[in-house]
Order: sequence, then C-alpha cells, then structure tokens
Amino acid sequence: MEESKMENGKEINNENIENNESIETEENLENKESDNEDNKENELNKKIEELENQNADLKDKYMRAMAEMENIRKRAAKEKIDTIKRANKDLLLSLLNFMDNFERAIKAGENNSDIQNSEYYKGIELIHKQFIDFIHDNGVEEIECLGGEFDPNLHEALTMVEIPDCEHEKIVEVYAKGYKLNDELLRTAKVIVGKPKAKE
Repeated sequence: MEESKMENGKEINNENIENNESIETEENLENKESDNEDNKENELNKKIEELENQNADLKDKYMRAMAEMENIRKRAAKEKIDTIKRANKDLLLSLLNFMDNFERAIKAGENNSDIQNSEYYKGIELIHKQFIDFIHDNGVEEIECLGGEFDPNLHEALTMVEIPDCEHEKIVEVYAKGYKLNDELLRTAKVIVGKPKAKE
C-alpha cells in the first residue's frame, strides 16, 4: 500500500513536474513570441525612421534642385536682357555719330537764310528730328552741359581757354553732345572748358 502511495506520490510529483514544465514551456513560448513581436516592432520602427530620413533627404535634394533651376532661369533671363542692352547700346552709340554729322550740317546753315529756306536743309532738319525721336524712344537722353560746371565723369575736355570774369571752370562750347542710356552714361560730351584768367 505504502509503495503504491509512494508510487502514486511519485506519479503525482512527476505529474506536477510535467505540469510545471508544460507551464514553463508555454510561458517561454509566450515570452519568445512577445520578444519576437518586440523585435519586429523595433525593426519596423527602424525601417520607418530610415524611410523618413530618406524622404527628408530626397525632399531636401528636390528643393535644392528646384532652387538651382530657378537661379539658372533667372541668370539666363538676366544674361539675355544684358545681351540685348549691350547690342542696343552698341547700335545707339553708332547712330550718335550720324547725329553729330546731321547737327554739324544744320549748324553750318544756321547763319545763311538761303540755305535755311532750301528743301535740302529742311530735309536734313526732318531727318535729324526723326533721329532724336528714335533715340528718345529707346531710352537715350542728351546730357545738358553748355554753361554748366565741368564734370570729368560726364565731360571730356578737348581744350581749356581763359575767360575774363570767370569764377570757376565751366563749359563754354560743346563739340559733340554727351548722352545717357536709361540713366547710364552712353557717351561723354566733348567740350571746351572756360577757366578763370590766371592772376598776374
């Protein structure tokens, strides 16, 4: 009887051990599953973080590329405008030489009434007026200088002459007019400058 009990006791103990092992195994499995889930979650979080970083990097590169493209577009537009301005400047500068010759022709006939009444002279005056209108329409303005003070930034002195009762240097004659193009100097005026008479 006692052996049977002992055996039964052993059996009971064995069953308890098996039950305990079974419980531990289940707990281990649950822990492993939980660890696996945690690992998967960590991996997913890392992957999400990597993708977010890649996305931010790509977005930054895209924004930089767009800004660079905009800068290139603006630079190209400015270069185009500058090229047109330079071409216009060169053309207008060449035309001013024709203007000078027309003005000399007009000046030559100022004191002769027969020349002034001729159709030839009137034609020259008409062409001269058309030239003036054309250059004004293209942003060219004459630099007014006769009687004004000499400014080396705007005027080129061909010669200087002494003038009585002159207090400071001033322009007494304009040989070739000066012009500005859109407030920028296009051509300096060629002038004769009067200066105070030297003290004896």
